[in-house]
Amino acid sequence: MTNLISNNTTLLRSGGIAAIGMALCYVAMAVIFFGMLSMPQGLDTAGKIQYLQQHHLLVASGYGIGYLLFGVLLAILLQTLQQVFANRPSALFRLAERFGNVWLVLMLASGMVALIGLQMVFRLMESDPQQALALYNTRNLLTEALGGGIELVGGLWVLLLSISGLQQQRFSIVLHLLGLVVGGLGILTVLHTVPYLKDAFGLTQLIWFIWLGISLLRCSAGKGNHAGVS
Repeated sequence: MTNLISNNTTLLRSGGIAAIGMALCYVAMAVIFFGMLSMPQGLDTAGKIQYLQQHHLLVASGYGIGYLLFGVLLAILLQTLQQVFANRPSALFRLAERFGNVWLVLMLASGMVALIGLQMVFRLMESDPQQALALYNTRNLLTEALGGGIELVGGLWVLLLSISGLQQQRFSIVLHLLGLVVGGLGILTVLHTVPYLKDAFGLTQLIWFIWLGISLLRCSAGKGNHAGVS
C-alpha cells in the first residue's frame, strides 16, 4: 500500500510538472516565432525559405519545443489523468482520453513533418528550386492541418475532460468551468477564418495547463484530496 501511494504521488508530481511544462512550451514557441524570429514583410516564398535557412537552429528549436516536447509532456499528463480518474472512469472520460491520444499523435506527427520537411526543402533549393517551393507549400499545409490550424481535437479533449471532472468533482469547479471555455474555443477554431479564435484558445489553454499542473502538484503534496488518490 505504501508503494502504491508513493507511485501515485510520483505520477501526480510528474503530471503536474508536465502540465506546467506544456504551458511553457506555448510561451517558448511564441517567444521564438513572434519575438526572436521576425520575418521581413514582402518576401516571396524563396525569400522566406532563405530566411528560415539562415535561422535554422532557432526554427528547429521552436518546432522541437512546441510540438515534440509538448507531445512527450502530453503523454505524461494523459497517463497521470488516467490514474486520477481510475477510481470511477466514466464513458465520458474514456472518450476524452481517446481524443487526448489522437491529439498526442497529431502533435508529434506535425513536429516531425515540420522538421524533416524543412530540411528537405533546404536541400532541394540547391538542385531544384521549383520542387523546393512546391514541397515548402505542402509541408506548411500538412503542419497546419495536423498541428494547429484547427484545434478541434485538443478542444474536444479539454471539453470532455472538464465535463467529466465536473461530474466527478475531481478538481476545482472553476478550473473545470475554465476548461469548458477552453474546449469551446478549440472547437470553434473549425471556423478558421474568424480572427483571434486560435489566439484565445492558446491563451486560455495556457492558463488552464498551469492551473491543472498546480492542482496536481498540490495533490501530490497531500494538500488536497481532489484527485481521488488513496
